[in-house]
Amino acid sequence: MLPNPFPDHISFCLLPIHSTSNQKLHPAEENYFSQLSSVSRKEHYRSGRICAGEVLSKLGARGQPVLRDPQTREPLWPEGISGAITHSGNWAAAAAGKTSDVSGIGIDLEDLERQVDSRISRHVCIPEEQKWLQECGEDCLEQNLKIIFSAKESIFKAFFPYTRTYLHFHDARILMEQTFFHNSKYDSLSVKEKNSKPAKFEFEYLMLNEKVIRQTGISEGKGRVHFFENYVLTSLFF
Repeated sequence: MLPNPFPDHISFCLLPIHSTSNQKLHPAEENYFSQLSSVSRKEHYRSGRICAGEVLSKLGARGQPVLRDPQTREPLWPEGISGAITHSGNWAAAAAGKTSDVSGIGIDLEDLERQVDSRISRHVCIPEEQKWLQECGEDCLEQNLKIIFSAKESIFKAFFPYTRTYLHFHDARILMEQTFFHNSKYDSLSVKEKNSKPAKFEFEYLMLNEKVIRQTGISEGKGRVHFFENYVLTSLFF
């Protein structure tokens, strides 16, 4: 199983979707769940909230709901808690910490087997990132594009609750080494081997939104990339 990508003061939970199908939600969370018509959305919502409940329990906040803002769609954590939820394919994850220890947390899961149109890179990437993708070559372009996308999603999730400023894909730049994500030895491993030895790397980011820089005093930082099975999890905190 994937280890906690954060320091000990941040609680983390990753669960397969199927493992949460019979678990009950908090009554307040059930209210939103009952409004969902899609089976897939219900499964992902339930799993995300079960993960959120697990991390809250580790922080001494057992039994408190994580509701959903109807306008921003962000999870509403209990007072004194900062956190994030993500889900993709067969997995869901949550991370949270006390606001006395951390200002923002971001996590994002992406299915590396899900096909995407590489032409979306112009919407996701700034020119420097597009140049880097081209230099990496066609063989790993789609995978690297997904990692840039995921890293930016983690950045937005971490900074929005603190700044209340919407970030767009061109508001941050991701910097990575080309050799990090073209590892044929890792790619050839079986699912069992990948689970026992998940690959992990760091990425750097530059914040390009001047308003957020003024609000936080943060213009750059680092995050982590973890591979497990056919998924990638990006994570960061500040």
